[in-house]
Amino acid sequence: MKSLTTGAALGLALAVSGCGDTSAPNTHAPGIKIANPGSDRLKTLSPLNQRIGLMRAVLADRKQCRRVLGLAYQQQHGDLAMWVVLCAQGGNWAVFIAPNEVVQVRDCRETVELGLPACRPVPPLPADPTSPPGTEVSANELEAANANLTGNAQ
Repeated sequence: MKSLTTGAALGLALAVSGCGDTSAPNTHAPGIKIANPGSDRLKTLSPLNQRIGLMRAVLADRKQCRRVLGLAYQQQHGDLAMWVVLCAQGGNWAVFIAPNEVVQVRDCRETVELGLPACRPVPPLPADPTSPPGTEVSANELEAANANLTGNAQ
C-alpha cells in the first residue's frame, strides 16, 4: 500500500512540474528587434526613390496620391516599420512595412482609433531635380498637410 501512495505522490509531483513556469512574465525584459530589410532598404534610397516607392505602395493599396508632398520614417510599431506619406489630392497615409515586406496602408485620420500610433508631421522633401520648374512643394501646401495630421487644419 505504501508503494501505491508513494507512486501516486510521485506521479502528482511529475504532473505539476510539467506545467512550466506559472509566474507573471517579466515585462521589463528588453524587446527583441526583428530585422526589417524592406524598410532598411527604403531608408538608404534617395528622397526621389523613397517618394516613388511609397507612392507605389499607397496606389497599390487602391488609395489616392497624386503627388507626394512629404514623407518620413516615423517609428517601429511592434514588428512593423511605420512611414508617413503626405499626398496632394489624396490624403495622408501611414504605411506599415512588415519584416516579410508585406505593406499595409492606413489613413492617418484613423490610426489612433485603430490602436496604431498617430501620424506625426514630416519635414519637407528636398527638391526633385527631375521635376519641371515651378512644381516644387510649397511651404503652405506642406504646412496644410501636416496640420491635417494633428487635427489642426487651417
